[in-house]
Amino acid sequence: MIALCEDVRTPSVEETSVQASAGTDALPTIELAAPLPGFPQHRLFALVRVDDEGLLYALKSLEDPNLRFLVIAPDPFFPDYDPEIDEDSLAALEVTGAGQLLVLLIVTASGSISEATVNLMAPIVVNFATRRAVQVVLAGSDLPVRAPLVPA
Repeated sequence: MIALCEDVRTPSVEETSVQASAGTDALPTIELAAPLPGFPQHRLFALVRVDDEGLLYALKSLEDPNLRFLVIAPDPFFPDYDPEIDEDSLAALEVTGAGQLLVLLIVTASGSISEATVNLMAPIVVNFATRRAVQVVLAGSDLPVRAPLVPA
């Protein structure tokens, strides 16, 4: 297992090189090694910056233009977040070291920002070098599936 605390990175402007149709920067295609639960037909996504600050991103399906997941890097919102990624997930990602990994958290935004929640139990982990990704369920963890994005 690899603990990721200090090695997890937020995508930088320099690393976001492909232009998306909306005119925002996006990373090249990310391929899921296994589809997200409930979305078996969707494996190819682009990571698109949503805000000017680079805090909010969307994983946009390349197979269905109507499907997207809002995601964040954990550091700005959950600085103590330190997931341990299991060996099977690391093998699926073809990882050789923690420095290759980008962790993203799925955001559920049903109303205002004060109502938004984040799934800390099942982060999406991307091998930055190969652009392969998996959603990892952190077994044995008591992390919440619906943590408030903004403290009350």
